[in-house]
Amino acid sequence: MKKTLIALAVLAASSASMAQVTLYGVADLSIGSVNNKAGQKSDANLMTNDTTNDGNSRWGIKVVEDLGGGMKATAQFEQNIDYSTGGTTTADARYAYLALDGGFGRIKAGRTLTPAFFGVVAWELTGAANFSVVANQFGFAGAGSRNSRELSYTTPNMGGFSASLGYVTELDGIENGGLGSKFDMNAIYAAGPLSVGLSYWKNDKVAAGASTDGNYALGASYNFGSFILAGSYQDPAGAQQGWTLGASVPVGAWKFTVDVAQDTGSDDTDYLLYAGYSLSKRTTMYANYRRDGKSGKIASGAAALKSAADVDYTGIGIRMNF
Repeated sequence: MKKTLIALAVLAASSASMAQVTLYGVADLSIGSVNNKAGQKSDANLMTNDTTNDGNSRWGIKVVEDLGGGMKATAQFEQNIDYSTGGTTTADARYAYLALDGGFGRIKAGRTLTPAFFGVVAWELTGAANFSVVANQFGFAGAGSRNSRELSYTTPNMGGFSASLGYVTELDGIENGGLGSKFDMNAIYAAGPLSVGLSYWKNDKVAAGASTDGNYALGASYNFGSFILAGSYQDPAGAQQGWTLGASVPVGAWKFTVDVAQDTGSDDTDYLLYAGYSLSKRTTMYANYRRDGKSGKIASGAAALKSAADVDYTGIGIRMNF
């Protein structure tokens, strides 16, 4: 009996110190087509990790260890998977970070989604889907969604308010392919039906002739119950600036979204129509149509990167979270 109790005590102590390991993923495939894009056929094809998908297919592993005293350590690695071929490489890494959480907030280091990204996702209607007009028109305050070699701090949630500050050192910025250091930050309020997010980032050095301005995005959404309304003001560095406005309507298992993003600096308006049907809590069928509007100022400045003609993207797909 004593030996049994001792064995159980040892097992309990061992289990208490073990980390919780979670294996997870997303499978997302669509039949999509792109019309009127220069140099590209308009025929439909199987798409994954593409512009007509809800999101990228991926797998990941997350390890959380309870350190006691209200503290925990988290390590996470996440990687894209091409579900049309089964291919994946380490170059497709999405997450690779280590974090420490406690009453002080969160300290994180590695490759991660940016504070500016989280500031946009706080209010954006599609959850930053690949077909989001907000993301495709303005990026995430004019930047990509991830930083490598980022050090960041996130405050505790204080009555719905939180803020994050990310920093990439000058040497790390250069080795990432940039010119120097980078500051990346957000301020978010999310409580009840209201969500507000402010995103900002700035590089300390830019390419010759590029704008030295900071990059901003301020958006908000409000859930009225029968529908959700969202809008934002966007001011990335350079010629781009503008606004977004959209609404989502849930009807039983259905969700319908209309979203518009106008870049007034380039005279370019994008549109999105979306319909999703939840087969379960994890699996959704969806259809989307997005028009990438042509620029009315294609010959000048940063607007030269804009499309010279309207391009239409259409997709029907299914997404499963596991």
